[in-house]
Amino acid sequence: MRKTFVRVLFIWTMATVSLSFLVAGAGTEPWAIHLSWQHDPASTITIMWRMGPDDGEGMVEFGPTPELGGRAMATKTSYVYARKEVVWYTVELTGLSPKTTYFYRCGTPGNLSDIYSFTTAPLPDDHRASFSFAVLADTPGKGGLTVTRKILEMAAADGADFVIFGGDFTAGGAQAEFDYWFNAAPEVLARLPLLSVLGDNDALSRAYFGSFSYPENESWYFLDYGPVRFVFLLAISDPYVRQQTSWLAEVLSSTSLPWKIAVGHKPAYSAGWYGSTDYILEQWVPLFEKYGLDIYFSGHEHSYERTWPIKGGCLCADGVVYITASGAGSDLREAGQEFWTAKAASVFHYVLVQVKPTELTVFAKDIEGHVFDHFRVRNPEKGG
Repeated sequence: MRKTFVRVLFIWTMATVSLSFLVAGAGTEPWAIHLSWQHDPASTITIMWRMGPDDGEGMVEFGPTPELGGRAMATKTSYVYARKEVVWYTVELTGLSPKTTYFYRCGTPGNLSDIYSFTTAPLPDDHRASFSFAVLADTPGKGGLTVTRKILEMAAADGADFVIFGGDFTAGGAQAEFDYWFNAAPEVLARLPLLSVLGDNDALSRAYFGSFSYPENESWYFLDYGPVRFVFLLAISDPYVRQQTSWLAEVLSSTSLPWKIAVGHKPAYSAGWYGSTDYILEQWVPLFEKYGLDIYFSGHEHSYERTWPIKGGCLCADGVVYITASGAGSDLREAGQEFWTAKAASVFHYVLVQVKPTELTVFAKDIEGHVFDHFRVRNPEKGG
């Protein structure tokens, strides 16, 4: 469901939150505060939060200093899940300046959140721009949200500018599962924008689409952030993959940005528990290779794997690197090994990517902070 956005005129840890509060949305304090983008990350930000059904008109106060000064009114939406009314407030701030830190708080008059901050993206033609983002996936399981919380906090401490989640927030798409997820690391989610794709366990849930505001149909979309085109794909079944193929070709072929990175839940090449996904190899991999995709991130396997660059089914220096980053809390599975495997591990982990116009530097870190994989993609012809 696409959210209506508001154009700007001016211009808890999880353990402290009870299940009854999370499911019912009772109380009046703003919670589940999180950031995303529906449009240009250099000039907009979308802020969402939960409150109770009886709370009034929502708003965001914001500005370039903690004194704030600007105000935008929220759109209030609701739906019923498991006989409970779920209420979300959404504000999209527009007309922001690139590469600028803003401060904000959200809620209703007289009942506002703490003050948080976010930073807008650099412009695509800023050839000196650099930034970092974190990638993680698959959270339900024995590791649970304790692992998720630690990973998100580590990503923030490592200087990530935003977070990409590769699907399977939940075991079955229930609203209560998403509610717990948002309370895993609320201080991080209120500061770092979150971009995600659906996993098969998320089950195309009404709760997923109600909880996020993304571009286009929200199931698959793209965003340009600095020198990177990010493509977010619905990689859960053969019919959906085929449905996106023409769109994917257009999105990959229509940009001159230096880097192209795609994200989908199921892997293309994998030596893990489930193995490679035939319909992704058939439908998407030829497009990845034809249009110069640099990295495809996936989840699903509950382990880590990085391939050597692959093109035409062979190891090739100018091929695509496939990274399965699937250890954010779900029960770990054994990591496998195939001829394409550069590194594999069965550990809780996340990936940190540092982006420059002519270089990508990728670190895989376990939850103790140890780097267990590290590589660079260099191309002096990329960028300016």
